Amino acid sequence: MPWLYKRLHLLWLVMIAPIASVMVFLTPAFQVPDEFAHFIKTDQVSRGYLVPLLMEKSNVGNMTSSSVKKVFDIKGYHSIPFHADVKVDVITANNVRPSNIVWESGTVFMRNNNTAVYFPTGYAVQALGLLAARSMKANVISSFYFSRYLSCMACVLLSFLAIRTAGRGKLLLFILLSLPMTLFEYASLSQDGILISAAALGIALITGTDENPLGASRTFARHLLGLMMLALLVLGKTPYIFIFIYFLIHVYLKHRDHRTVVAAFGALVIGVIAAWTLMVAPCVKIPLYGQANPVLQVAYLKANPMVLVNVVLFNALKNIRTLIQEMIGVLGWLEIVLSRWSYSLMKILIYALLFVGFLGSLYRKRYDSLLMIAISILTMFMLSLSLYITWTPVGLGSVEGSQGRYMIPVYVFIAGALDDLWISNRKALSNLLVILIVCSSSIVCINALFAILQRYYM
Repeated sequence: MPWLYKRLHLLWLVMIAPIASVMVFLTPAFQVPDEFAHFIKTDQVSRGYLVPLLMEKSNVGNMTSSSVKKVFDIKGYHSIPFHADVKVDVITANNVRPSNIVWESGTVFMRNNNTAVYFPTGYAVQALGLLAARSMKANVISSFYFSRYLSCMACVLLSFLAIRTAGRGKLLLFILLSLPMTLFEYASLSQDGILISAAALGIALITGTDENPLGASRTFARHLLGLMMLALLVLGKTPYIFIFIYFLIHVYLKHRDHRTVVAAFGALVIGVIAAWTLMVAPCVKIPLYGQANPVLQVAYLKANPMVLVNVVLFNALKNIRTLIQEMIGVLGWLEIVLSRWSYSLMKILIYALLFVGFLGSLYRKRYDSLLMIAISILTMFMLSLSLYITWTPVGLGSVEGSQGRYMIPVYVFIAGALDDLWISNRKALSNLLVILIVCSSSIVCINALFAILQRYYM
């Protein structure tokens, strides 16, 4: 096996991971989509408020530190998104400096409809960061950045292990975990970074043994740990459940002597999802904003079932083709566009690896490859359906809220099923290919850093 290919995980750690660390501090607070709500959720989890509350039948949230509310009341933070001419100097508007706001003992109810209903596991690392920062007497903003950094380091560790462990689709996985959008999520308080990196490690642990056989007990341990990582993904966002079920069945069929354990674990995860769904159902019915109404939207779908095909499924298939630019990286509040060559370069690499890898997989395992495509489409359909119900105005002929970052776990799933046919006995050519992919990813990520710098500081 080519020397560089065997050390892709080290190349990622040295050349890509530091860029995510820089993004943690280069990106101003609350300039990642919905990071206001993610910070509220993180503070709630850190205080043990895990289940959302329904207040006055219209507001979903929970008790949050009054200090967090003081930070949100600083007008400058709200002035930056969607205004390219506004820079970070407006944060200190009205002579209020965020660094002067310290943690206080009081709590207030804060509304965060879009994140309150998420299962708390996706915010455990961020909450641990807030707890540690508060114990060190850091102010609120310093605690925010420390929590960001700890979450980023957890994502870096999981991604490093994923690339090291992967036995199939390693090159495509390297690219996906090096995309500016992936690193941008790693460098935020959003649960998406944790979910992406956990999914990558889970899939790598399960599929890696197909190419590198181990002893029966070690294989089962890896597979069970992989299912645990995938459980984090599906607990965070239920539409990915079919990916979890696919690998659950895969592990179940592989281990005859441990089927009871595998079935029990799967039943536990699905049971927790079902229980949580029933628990938060009243909160999900509350509209996120005026024009969206989940209850009326479900009634509309029942009366017009063809909308599921004409609108929702069409949007899912369209996303696969058109949202790859956002998946590569449209940063900030979806307003920071990278250089055109960055998207062209990444698209060429991703599509080339997908095409050749799928041909190889189709030749070796035809039915598994077709099943993988079906599950990918089904997952995109479920993502579109959830957005249509919760985010889209009733009866609209399109799906609102679709974003490229939702596709990253799906592409990671596809990568775990592909063959790296590029790697051959011609080690010189294979090493050149690895160098091309590593250097291309690094250059695109550096371009993303300059785009963030120009947007907020220049």
